[in-house]
Amino acid sequence: MTRLSNVLVATGVLAIGAIMGALSITGAARAGDAAEFRSHGFSDDERGRYFAFEEFGVEGGPHYPYSNIYIVDLATDKWVPDTPIRVRLEEEGETPLLARVKAFQEATPIMQQYQISNSGVLMAASPISEMGDKTVVRFQQTAQPLLTTAPTPYELRLETKNVKDLSGCETNNGMVTGFSLTLTTPTGETRNLHDEESAPQSRGCPLDYHISAVFAPTRLVAETHAVALIGVFSQSDDGQNLRYIAVPFTF
Repeated sequence: MTRLSNVLVATGVLAIGAIMGALSITGAARAGDAAEFRSHGFSDDERGRYFAFEEFGVEGGPHYPYSNIYIVDLATDKWVPDTPIRVRLEEEGETPLLARVKAFQEATPIMQQYQISNSGVLMAASPISEMGDKTVVRFQQTAQPLLTTAPTPYELRLETKNVKDLSGCETNNGMVTGFSLTLTTPTGETRNLHDEESAPQSRGCPLDYHISAVFAPTRLVAETHAVALIGVFSQSDDGQNLRYIAVPFTF
């Protein structure tokens, strides 16, 4: 099987579940839209330095299908060159699945360049439809999660804060909502993973944040990169939108 075939199988872009996810977009006109997300995996080096993920949906106002694929260098917390890949379809009858396929076709050479062929594992998840605290997730890193006594978990905790507005959001005090993110390890050590004083222009006018998922190259106890996927609620002309950003960390 070729590397491209491995990536297609690992990410499940053409799987039935992904197709159904692409078609189940919420939100009516003038109500914004909540994007879905999918991990496309990690690079196959020892620590999984590069990570690819996708957000996709249908815009709430014009109803244009879109797909954005991000490839992140987890060591530097930056997008790799020539990314993100953004596809937005504006012709009548074009579908969310078509937007996803086109985005994946554009992103494939870049994912091959960075050897993204490890599908990785989902360590924790809290999708938008789940009722519960979206600011804390706890998870274990163990080689045998079903056959071991429960070890002390890792804990990710998100807190919102007022930060400087860089996007001209016309707020009363020149501030928008930002966030900080901390990781507490099983030994009790607490690390600051992210703490911002301003929100980048690419984020628009953020209103709130959720911890949506945690991905890692493997569940095994090892020193690897990992990613917290943070859901970002922002204000648009059509209502509130949900998009995603990746915050890297290491075990």
